[in-house]
Amino acid sequence: MSKVNGEVSKPAHSWSFFSGRSRLNEIAGDFLEGATRAFVLLVLGIACSQPKAEEWPAETGGTNIAAGIANFNAGFEASGLTYHDTYGYLVVGDDGDIAAVQEDGTVSAYKMLGGDFEGIAIKSGAAMLAYVASENLNAILELKLSTLTLTGNNWALQLPQSGGLGFEGITFVPSEYAPSAWGNPCCAGFFVAGTQADSALRIFDVDTSANADSALTPVASIPTDYGDVSGLHFSVETGFLYVLHDAANRLTEMRLDGTKVHQYETPLQAAEEGVVLVADCASGLGVMGLADDGGPVVMRHSGFPLVCSAASNTAELPPAVLWLLIKQEPNF
Repeated sequence: MSKVNGEVSKPAHSWSFFSGRSRLNEIAGDFLEGATRAFVLLVLGIACSQPKAEEWPAETGGTNIAAGIANFNAGFEASGLTYHDTYGYLVVGDDGDIAAVQEDGTVSAYKMLGGDFEGIAIKSGAAMLAYVASENLNAILELKLSTLTLTGNNWALQLPQSGGLGFEGITFVPSEYAPSAWGNPCCAGFFVAGTQADSALRIFDVDTSANADSALTPVASIPTDYGDVSGLHFSVETGFLYVLHDAANRLTEMRLDGTKVHQYETPLQAAEEGVVLVADCASGLGVMGLADDGGPVVMRHSGFPLVCSAASNTAELPPAVLWLLIKQEPNF
């Protein structure tokens, strides 16, 4: 210390406990304010980076046509869905059971087979065989529709699994709609498979005339915006692929080359795990069916807008198909 005019002066850097604590509080406050600002910006950045979904374009409430399945299995959980011209809605449950349900909700057939069924696909609306996604086996199982029995044919797939997340969605793309980059299929088309373990869709060329000796390798893949792929449907009427994401509550309408056309918020924001579009080309509207594994739930949402123009929506068409389309008289 030194004296100035006879008074003792304190050094400029003098520090006391109370003034130090005040400064620490000030520093801590600045830090927290900065951290809060950074956190808010991070959250906003993540939110802005996520694709913005459109509002659901069809009937929002919908009608549950699957309640009658509870008469056969009170614990039925709808986990996969497709539509057959004769049998109506084909619904599989994760107890390994399947039901055929008509438009009015009548359950015309039911069978408990056992296992873990998560999706179902057919090669055409008049097919006599269906193909089931088995999550626990990571395989496609073949099913005879007239008896709802497994044929014994099955094909293991190279699909990623993570804990309880695995094979969840399946659909079939006939060869005339498939991009040439997928190659030439052995059996009229390709299966598209989705898993909850990641966001990619994988394309498989499956020889359905015989069992495979080992797990099949995908021939191509399609990226999507979200993980948790829970349902798939390819519409031959629109030429679009419909991809359902359970956790994100999104339904993406996309081309087979991965180009996104629309992405909608699902109407009920529930546990949707199956999707099918029943198209009415004359009206330009369809019924979008969504299966919900919260119970025996298949919601029919009418008024879904569509354009039946497969030629303009697919990446490529064979020359013979293009020639036939040109020769046809317009029906509008």
